[in-house]
Amino acid sequence: MDIKELKDVAIELMDALKTRGLGEVELEMDDVKIKIKSAPPAPVVPVAAAPVAAAPAAAPAAAGETAPAAEELPAGTPVKSPLVGTFYSSPAPDAPPFVLVGQKVKEGDTLFIIEAMKTMNEIKAPCDGTVVRILAQPGDMVEYNQTVVIIE
Repeated sequence: MDIKELKDVAIELMDALKTRGLGEVELEMDDVKIKIKSAPPAPVVPVAAAPVAAAPAAAPAAAGETAPAAEELPAGTPVKSPLVGTFYSSPAPDAPPFVLVGQKVKEGDTLFIIEAMKTMNEIKAPCDGTVVRILAQPGDMVEYNQTVVIIE
C-alpha cells in the first residue's frame, strides 16, 4: 500500500469519526495498522455574558427561510456536491481546469470531479450559464450538499 492510498484511508477514517461521533477507529490490513483517535472536546469556559442590548440586532428569519451563511453567496444556480469527497478542478494535476470563473457552460458540461472511495465522480452543469464563483480549491474535502460552484 503506497502513501497516497494510506492518506486516502486515513481521511475516510477521520470522516467516519466525525460523522458517526466515534472516539477511536482502528484498522489493520496486511502489514499496516492505522489507529485514529478524535481529540476530546475543548472544555467550556464560562465567560461573562454581554448585555443583550449590546449584541447586534439581527432580523428574524421568516418561516421557511434558512439563516444566512457567514458569507453571502452571489445569486445564481448553486451546484452542490452530491457526496463527501475530495474536490478536483481538472482531470489531471497538469491539465487545465474544467471551468474558470467567467466561463460560459452548457447543461451537461463537466464542472469538477469529486473523488469518493477511490472513484472519480464527474459533476455536470445542471443548466446553461456563466460560472460566477468556485468555492473550493483542488484537494479540498467537500461535504455532502456543500455548494461548490455557482452558475448565473
